[in-house]
Amino acid sequence: MGCRGSKKQSGKIEEEKTEKIEAGALPKVEPRFRHTRHVIDRQTGKTFKEVIPGPVWSTLKGLYVTSACGVVPAHHLRCCLRRLTEHAGRKMRSRSSQKDIRKFCDVYNIDLDEVLLPLSEFATMNDFFTRELKPSARPIHSSEEPGVFTSCADCRLIIFQTLEEATSIWIKGLKFSLTELLGEAVAKPFLEKPGCSVAVCRLAPQDYHRFHFPCGPGKVLDQSYLAGEYYSVNPVAINNPKVDVLTENCRSVTRLQHPNFGQVAFVAVGATLVGSVQLLKEADSMFDKGECYGYFQYGGSTCVIITEPGAVSWDADLLDASARGLETYVRMGEQVGVSPAPA
Repeated sequence: MGCRGSKKQSGKIEEEKTEKIEAGALPKVEPRFRHTRHVIDRQTGKTFKEVIPGPVWSTLKGLYVTSACGVVPAHHLRCCLRRLTEHAGRKMRSRSSQKDIRKFCDVYNIDLDEVLLPLSEFATMNDFFTRELKPSARPIHSSEEPGVFTSCADCRLIIFQTLEEATSIWIKGLKFSLTELLGEAVAKPFLEKPGCSVAVCRLAPQDYHRFHFPCGPGKVLDQSYLAGEYYSVNPVAINNPKVDVLTENCRSVTRLQHPNFGQVAFVAVGATLVGSVQLLKEADSMFDKGECYGYFQYGGSTCVIITEPGAVSWDADLLDASARGLETYVRMGEQVGVSPAPA
């Protein structure tokens, strides 16, 4: 009876805590060592618990949370993560992985009505992972309005109006900087204008894994690929000061030009089990808002967007949640900000 009572009391405490988070009563949530995380669903305004499966949590805890996290950058562990990612990539590209698609959908409660093709059309797990959705599933907010900035992906979004705010609350890697993230050439124009905004868009394995242009019409100025590691992009790792996830992981860096928002840096970051990042546009090409730019192959992953100082007036609800260390679940195409300048 004592155990049942404890569970009931624990459940009541959790409900009260959730209510406080939704009401904004908790000034800051420390995300580093949680087995479950609170995320705000923007459509409902309610928080939900994102539970990390036991085996995954055990691995993350061993690598990034305990005192052993100091050895994560060691060469043999980097090689282990690389081999694990390469092996997972081969497995998910094999025909034998097709049998796992239905189980994956059931486990993650994926809405198949949104998927463009029937399950029978996917030959491998990776084919399904990079699935396209029906156009009606993700309408682009104000698609013809160039002054509206939209979410580039289905993601858990957290936004900071300055780099200093981002490193104070969320990105704890000791070496994090725009130069390390973007490379010296791409970072240069942003460094000339202190106060750039940072948006971190985290995709979980169950999410739609194609990413889209957040603004438009515009032009792809240049693209570069920075080779690197395959650390997890889970907040457990990103919040760890001993691991520079965003600046050490392999990533594709793109510089965009837009008449309202100026230059925008778009970084697609690979991670553990993410074999590759595929881009569907080349440098010097034109793009429209909401147009698909690329996709991640199997695994969780992250997009990071850097905007010039004051170029985007971010939506207040997103800034409020971010200031408290809370991610907000948004869907691709939703408005996340506007241009303060006339469209």
